[in-house]
Amino acid sequence: MAIAASDIKFLLSAPVATAGYTMPGVPGNSLGLYASTSQLSTTNNGLDNIFTDLTGAENAANQVDYACVFIWNSHHTLSMLTPYAWLPVGLLGNTNTAGFAVGADPIMPSVLGSSGPQAVGIANPVQAPSGVTAWAGPSSISANGIALPNIPAGSVAAVWIRRTANGAAGLNTFTLDVTFDTLA
Repeated sequence: MAIAASDIKFLLSAPVATAGYTMPGVPGNSLGLYASTSQLSTTNNGLDNIFTDLTGAENAANQVDYACVFIWNSHHTLSMLTPYAWLPVGLLGNTNTAGFAVGADPIMPSVLGSSGPQAVGIANPVQAPSGVTAWAGPSSISANGIALPNIPAGSVAAVWIRRTANGAAGLNTFTLDVTFDTLA
């Protein structure tokens, strides 16, 4: 049986946890280290579930923020092969004023409940994650996203989202997507 859309889950991180999938995540505090138990909402009520709102001063200063999101392959047997994390340009908000990009965390995918760090950690949302060397902005094709290592069944891989304010007011929304191959 193939990996279904319901087998792919996006989780916040839990930077104060000591193992993966043991604590809930907090929007605006998804600063890496471990996968949380908090799945990202994909409804309109979930707009503020990764970043906090920018203040006027932060927006005027063109602040850059970072947040860690985990891609969880919850399928029981199949791996996600040659996955790409990307931001489909057709699914950006019509009123976006901030810029968004995605980058791959340097730590290899691990089992969901792993006790070893599953992503690099940052001290605050304006600190760039170390080891994230390439960023991909919105694109019309997944191959222009960020290539990730294969994600085995029951494992997570971390990606970072970068938000760059540009001083203009507006509601900012985007969709994080992942495409991949599988042996089924």
